[in-house]
Amino acid sequence: MKKSKNNIITLAIVAIVAVAAVSIFAITNNNDEMMNDNMMSNNNSSQQDANSLVDKNSNDYKMYSELTGDDYDRMFIANMIEHHKGAVDMAKLAQTNAKHQELKDMANDIITAQTKEITDMETWQKGWGYPSSSGEMMMDHSAMGMMADMGQMTEELKGLTGDAFDKAFLSSMIEHHQSAINMAYPGQTNAKHDEIKQLTKAIVDAQSSEISQMKQWQKDWGY
Repeated sequence: MKKSKNNIITLAIVAIVAVAAVSIFAITNNNDEMMNDNMMSNNNSSQQDANSLVDKNSNDYKMYSELTGDDYDRMFIANMIEHHKGAVDMAKLAQTNAKHQELKDMANDIITAQTKEITDMETWQKGWGYPSSSGEMMMDHSAMGMMADMGQMTEELKGLTGDAFDKAFLSSMIEHHQSAINMAYPGQTNAKHDEIKQLTKAIVDAQSSEISQMKQWQKDWGY
């Protein structure tokens, strides 16, 4: 009798452990599926944000969408180097003139990321035999208009501080990022070099996210 009771208890314990194991597996599997679904949703959302922010009617998009291969890569590098330099100059002003710490933090990120990308593009420009578009060895003058535009945007921010600076900076940097997205978006299919394809995708993804953040700050801060 005692032996029979022990067998029953043992079977009950085994059954409980089995049920618990099945439950844990089900919960873990469900959590994994939810995480995968969330990741896919976030990726799709990011792609949708990028797609929705591209202005296919802009002159920037139209010009770069018509270029392919070396023509796209040479023009993109020449102009994006100057475009990035403009963003870095504007961000350096934000480091000292901005009121909100959030803008100063974003400015630091812009300076770090885009300074590295400038260095990469200058290296590729030389390595792939494209004529220099800046400095003493300038042979390609296609980015002169971009230099002038970037200089003007920076000049308009000088002398501003506090809320006046933050409001103007957000407006200018959103416009600036929009231009970069329009230039970069065609590169994911039109560029010749994989390095440019990867860079253009990184620019579209990062700057789409930053535009969304800056527009939210405009609302939050009453601009």
